[in-house]
Amino acid sequence: MSDLLFQSGEKVLFIGDSITDCGRRGDQAPLGNGYVKKTTELITAKYPERRIEYVNKGIGGDVVEGLEERWDVDVIAEKPNWLSVKIGINNVSRQFGASISNEEYLPQWEACYRRILTRSQDELSTRLFMFEIFYIEEDVAEPLPWPMDAYNEIIHRLADEFCAQLIRTNEAFDRAVATRPGALWTTQDGVHPNPDGHMLMAFEFLKQAGW
Repeated sequence: MSDLLFQSGEKVLFIGDSITDCGRRGDQAPLGNGYVKKTTELITAKYPERRIEYVNKGIGGDVVEGLEERWDVDVIAEKPNWLSVKIGINNVSRQFGASISNEEYLPQWEACYRRILTRSQDELSTRLFMFEIFYIEEDVAEPLPWPMDAYNEIIHRLADEFCAQLIRTNEAFDRAVATRPGALWTTQDGVHPNPDGHMLMAFEFLKQAGW
């Protein structure tokens, strides 16, 4: 008996930034060539009898405020049964570049994230997946002191609040780096996964999806 959460006739929508986008608006349409594509391929290979619709709404460079601006068109109008959100690393980068303190910005970030999740639950009864954000310092020559833990604490809190499946990618990459020292998981920027990194993300997602 399968434990896969997704059933035939259901729609699974992935939304986020460039890590989700991965060319889905260009020559890698419609799902991109990253973790979204790998996830759907693995599900299809194991459950060919499932007729599941997958939608990728990632946009490179996006932030949580950008998701809120396009939520009506890219989420509400799509009416997904399942929604996966991977957002935050560009907020971290912009906060650091603007020298805005955690105390000043993080409550705004959390409030915005909570608003879009609330709409999804209230207007669609959509079931949720939420990704931790990550930054792999080992893949960078001069790593930046980004406040990853502070953002992930909020993601954990919101996942609990909205009964979301939490994808612990930050923890998974930490384990991978410790287990396989010297191996790269990103394109040497600490942020954008290489094929191995995207596969790790796909497997972490699938663990929570009952694959």
